[in-house]
Amino acid sequence: MSVRKRLFTTAAMVAALAVAGVLGTAPTASAASVPLVEAQATYIYLYEHDNFKGGSWRTSGSDSNLAGDCWSGSGCRSVNDNASSMKNQKSSNASFYEHANYKGPSYYAQKNSSDKDLTDNGFDNKISSVRVW
Repeated sequence: MSVRKRLFTTAAMVAALAVAGVLGTAPTASAASVPLVEAQATYIYLYEHDNFKGGSWRTSGSDSNLAGDCWSGSGCRSVNDNASSMKNQKSSNASFYEHANYKGPSYYAQKNSSDKDLTDNGFDNKISSVRVW
């Protein structure tokens, strides 16, 4: 084997080992390794019952009319005027309104907040629209 061919072969093997070493030691990510809190951090949740129980509904943005929205796993029981608890897990504030199109009395929810019983503030079973801002 010629000197040039040996040098080329040796250089190719060193490069291949270096690439394999980098790829072999690179961290891998999987859905299981993502913390649940981080995965949920972009949603506002409404729950059918107090203490975050019953059906749930989520949104990542504003919704001007909940009349056509359904609780998860419910067939299609309406979210409109049927929420009893909420979690705002967004890094944005939100307002919940008694009527569609952001009308009527409202309930303000700071970013990363929750309310396990909307009765305490007079908003149990009254939410008809959600504005994220």
